[in-house]
Amino acid sequence: MVKMCIISGATFIIAALIDAVFFLNVLNMFTNEFIDAAMLLRMTYESALMFIGYTILLFGMLSSAFSMLRDHRFKSNSKKLQIQFIILSSFIISFFIARTFVVLLSADINPACQLWVKGYRVHHFFFGIGLLVIGGWLGHFQLGRRLVTWISAGLYGGGLGLVVDEFGLLLTFGDYWAIQSYIFFVLISQFLLITLLFESYKVFNASRA
Repeated sequence: MVKMCIISGATFIIAALIDAVFFLNVLNMFTNEFIDAAMLLRMTYESALMFIGYTILLFGMLSSAFSMLRDHRFKSNSKKLQIQFIILSSFIISFFIARTFVVLLSADINPACQLWVKGYRVHHFFFGIGLLVIGGWLGHFQLGRRLVTWISAGLYGGGLGLVVDEFGLLLTFGDYWAIQSYIFFVLISQFLLITLLFESYKVFNASRA
């Protein structure tokens, strides 16, 4: 599974780079449904292809870490790895759920899908900030309880995903589809992924000692 994700993800990214540099229209070989999906996301074909490839690579790395978490040889040293895995997973899931909701229900233009309080529209980054506050508070006062630690990690990652989903809107003062949201998703997920892989390396070395 991990090798398949790495190969397919790298293929998507390389194809996008070739198309962008040499204008070979690689994406014309894909179905119209894929092109329509890129248009729904308000992305160019090349950037959509690179984003999909990067997401596949992320899934492959998460699958690798999950396999390590399930292995009894690594469980004794995997507390930090569990927390980082939950944060990254919930971050990715919340980002894509929020973006899918907007794409499918057109929440940016359909009043029925919006929450208004006394004339003010409540964007979902407010919920994200709330989850960050609760998750951070639980993380400081969880008193060593594993379940509460997992919950706080999930709330923190989920809240971060909701905020990042609307980074573009916040930076441009109103453009939800701004490319900055995708850029920040890639940057933050890369940071979280690097820390996850680094912790995986430490756990692996500790198990061999």
